[in-house]
Amino acid sequence: MALCLTHAGAGYLVYEAMRPSGPHRVGLLVGAIVLANAPDLDFLPGLAMGAPTAFHRGPTHSLMGVAVVALAAWWWARRAGPPQWRASWTATFAAVAFGSHLLIDYFTVDAVAPHGARFLWPLSDAHLHAPVPVFGEIVVDRTGSRAFVASLWAPGTGAAWGREVASALVFLAAGGLAGLRHGRRAAVALPS
Repeated sequence: MALCLTHAGAGYLVYEAMRPSGPHRVGLLVGAIVLANAPDLDFLPGLAMGAPTAFHRGPTHSLMGVAVVALAAWWWARRAGPPQWRASWTATFAAVAFGSHLLIDYFTVDAVAPHGARFLWPLSDAHLHAPVPVFGEIVVDRTGSRAFVASLWAPGTGAAWGREVASALVFLAAGGLAGLRHGRRAAVALPS
């Protein structure tokens, strides 16, 4: 499984590729990073039950999940969002940020069966996985919550964390180039 740093880097790239011109919008950046990591919140119920991967790569890792997030973002922008936020742009931004997680997972090494995720759920239960994965993984211990957390930091995971940092840096560089390409200023918008 790809880890939070790669997903955060992808969220940053989405932010830079899609954000409006002008100063940085910290809230929008945070939103992109949270949305890019959000599908892995499906670990939480399993961790609480002592079966960490019981719900992992389920509905939150599907195109249906992307559609639900896009619909929720559209509804929020129509009801409570700032007036300058168009609902269609907000829904698209949320879908791309959330969907970046699925794309990263599709291209991640998956050493433990079933390989891949059910990206087309509920239309298909087929597990899909790239024939040539790009991103590394840490094989987690599924025997319990403590073992799961410990396996993330176990001896031997240093190389995977190193690849994770490298992936995140590549996404950060690509995001920076996307921001420069659009001629955006790098100033941070401060609340008034």
